[in-house]
Amino acid sequence: MVPLPPAIETELRRHCEEEYPHEACGALIGTGDGENQPWRVEEIRRAPNAHGDDHARRYLIPPAFQLHVEKYARQIGREVIGFYHSHPDHKADPSEYDRTHAWAGYLYLICSVRDRKSAEFRTLALAPTGFFVDVLPSR
Repeated sequence: MVPLPPAIETELRRHCEEEYPHEACGALIGTGDGENQPWRVEEIRRAPNAHGDDHARRYLIPPAFQLHVEKYARQIGREVIGFYHSHPDHKADPSEYDRTHAWAGYLYLICSVRDRKSAEFRTLALAPTGFFVDVLPSR
């Protein structure tokens, strides 16, 4: 299980609602690896959605942001442990696109947003089989 502090959940939901009807995205900063040490989300960092074609259905975190947030996390003694994004007007289930673009060893949080209001979210990890597994129950 991945504990998500209430203040971080509130901030994440707010970001996803603000970006509606486009997908919001960002980095999860904290500690742990999900195997030897449990993941612990301590902060999120909003990222610009750089997907050029369809911001309502896809997201892309720019490489420059990725480098910046990795450096920031190291400076504060933490790591980028995963990423989050929203699904406007869709369930918080990972899409085929999400699965094929995920990186093993990272935590993924998907927040459903319907009519500008955040709904359920799921926290998942990519299993060695190539499929996502829940690490926090849907809400």
